[in-house]
Amino acid sequence: MADVATAALVAAPAPGAALIDLDDDVSGDDAAIELDADATDNADDDAARDELDLDDDDGDDADDKADGDGRPPRDPAVRNVFERLRNLPVAAQLKVAREGEVSERIALERMYGKTVWEALLRNPRITHPEVTRIARMASLPRPLLELIVSNTAWLRSPEVRRALLGNLRLGVDMIPRVLRLLPKHELRLVPSQTAYPLGVRDAARRLLKDS
Repeated sequence: MADVATAALVAAPAPGAALIDLDDDVSGDDAAIELDADATDNADDDAARDELDLDDDDGDDADDKADGDGRPPRDPAVRNVFERLRNLPVAAQLKVAREGEVSERIALERMYGKTVWEALLRNPRITHPEVTRIARMASLPRPLLELIVSNTAWLRSPEVRRALLGNLRLGVDMIPRVLRLLPKHELRLVPSQTAYPLGVRDAARRLLKDS
């Protein structure tokens, strides 16, 4: 019985396993190319992600902003950034969002949410993880979704593409523009991925049928 239990544990999928598994006809070269692209997209963003735990969404869209009295950052230097930016007037929030460094931008988004989204997206130094976090917000206005979709450099990031496709507010006219940038092997898997809205899955089926 112990051997059977051990075998079951080994066979069980790990929690949080990826939704998309590459199908059998994907060549090793294709997979390597995709992995290399992911690594290139994110190489410059690792420091930002590590510094302020950017991939932790804190419940994503509860009020599209972090609670100012919530969990404090672990790093004292990061705590200082939060304290310095707390209670800024709106004009100052927007100025820092447009011109600030990565730690300031992430702190602003956590504290002020939708108030600073557009200004952050207008900052030429914004990183792919920051764009990804904003792109998945359920109350992101259509003009800001269009702004992200129209940026070819951002759409080269697999994380940004997946965040957009998972957003229920992504317009039917924007969905094909994102899907066309997916690698063919990934596009073939979209129709079976229930994490994506029905409109996205149907659009993927149409693209595959026409291709």
